[in-house]
Amino acid sequence: MKALRITVLALLLVIGGGYLGRDGLVRMLDQHFYESTLSVCVAGIGLLAPDRLPIELRSFCNIAIVARASEAYDD
Repeated sequence: MKALRITVLALLLVIGGGYLGRDGLVRMLDQHFYESTLSVCVAGIGLLAPDRLPIELRSFCNIAIVARASEAYDD
């Protein structure tokens, strides 16, 4: 029972820390890894919607990334 409590507590700390640090992660991605993140987004969305043009996928990902980054900067 004690091992279960420790496991649950560790899991909550990891999830809570990830939630609290998410804005810092978004800022770091925006500043240093924008193009590579955009490429990964386009590739991922391209798998989900193969009938879309590359410019549509790139536009969607660009707007999504900029919107998420602006949310992080608002905090």
